[in-house]
Amino acid sequence: MKPAKKKPAKRRPSFEENNPILSKLLDLKYRLNECYRDENNTLCVDTLKADKGYVMELISDVRSNDLIILCKEDGLKCNGLWRKYEGN
Repeated sequence: MKPAKKKPAKRRPSFEENNPILSKLLDLKYRLNECYRDENNTLCVDTLKADKGYVMELISDVRSNDLIILCKEDGLKCNGLWRKYEGN
């Protein structure tokens, strides 16, 4: 009997592999949404809205300009937001 296939099928890259920056920014946005909806939230709602607006602006910039790398300031700010909303 002959084998059906000789080569394995080619896989399409996942969303995270195609655009890792956009994937991470969307994860940060979802984390901010969870923190906003949390009833035990001790953070100020105004700062949460400002942080989410900043992340949404970055997401729209990455989508519209096909960015591959964020600048250093944006990366440091996003890392700070990850730490700020980590335990919430």
